[in-house]
Amino acid sequence: MHKWNQSYGFLLGKILQQMENKFAEGLIPFNINARQYGVLLFIQENPYSSQKDISDNLQIDRTTMVSHIDHLETLGFVERAKNPNDRRSYSLMITEKGNDVLDSRWEFLNNIELGVLAPLNHNEKQLLKDLLVKVWKSL
Repeated sequence: MHKWNQSYGFLLGKILQQMENKFAEGLIPFNINARQYGVLLFIQENPYSSQKDISDNLQIDRTTMVSHIDHLETLGFVERAKNPNDRRSYSLMITEKGNDVLDSRWEFLNNIELGVLAPLNHNEKQLLKDLLVKVWKSL
């Protein structure tokens, strides 16, 4: 048996690499990457979040988060507004243009995931998702 196929990290990493590479191709026309898509998705589901909230929840370092938000704002996908409770921070809202990007790529992302996970049946896919969520929540 090969050691490489005994490593959870290696196997998860290779699967993720395949998904991200395919998804990245579909994001090129929008000038964003998969992580920035995730930031947009978080803002859509959690309007008026601060950069710190997003950074903490998505485990993205704060410097990188500032860069992502600056880029998304330049593209017109998000807007910053002063937080009325803390003048040092901003609340973030997704724009209509940002919603359009999310909506147009969501089905594309799901199709990529289903394609990569095609060897699994429905129950196996659900079990995999449940187990991954369980591990992630324990971190």
